[in-house]
Amino acid sequence: MKKIIKITIIAAIASAVSIISNITTVVAAEALPPAVIAVIDSRMVRFNSAAGKDIQSQLDTIRTKFQTEIAEQEKTLKEEETTLKSQRSILPKESYDAKVKDFQNKVLTVQREVQIKNKQLEAALGNAQNELQRALKPILQKILKEHKATMIMDVSLVIEKTAGLDVTTKVIEALDAVLPSIKVELPAIPVQ
Repeated sequence: MKKIIKITIIAAIASAVSIISNITTVVAAEALPPAVIAVIDSRMVRFNSAAGKDIQSQLDTIRTKFQTEIAEQEKTLKEEETTLKSQRSILPKESYDAKVKDFQNKVLTVQREVQIKNKQLEAALGNAQNELQRALKPILQKILKEHKATMIMDVSLVIEKTAGLDVTTKVIEALDAVLPSIKVELPAIPVQ
């Protein structure tokens, strides 16, 4: 009899916990507002907005300038290497070794310059994109209010959607109005 009472009490407790759990779930679900989702293609905003195109154009110009500078330095180093190789049999060993060491230092200097220029480009791009994101924030908040949406989701996260959810064009138009261009500046990178 005691065993049956214990089992009955345990079953009653389990049933009560289950009911309380269900009530909590229903209350929590009722507390959340219905989701209204707008969709944006952030990649399209980055590449098709006036500011995004301006960033890309400036970076392309800077990259081309860097590549030209590095190509000239590489050409000079190759010419110096050819001259150095031709002097190997002519120069005394100590003198030749000193020239080789000097040449290697020049190569290392150019490699460091390339690394610094790449870091500058990355930092400049990051700074410009941060400025673009700062300008986007109030635009996205305005679109949330206009569409009575509870969230904006990137299209890359969406598997399927119905028509009318995409606000990308509105975002680009609003962004173009407030931020038609961004100045891309190369930050100073400390030499290590």
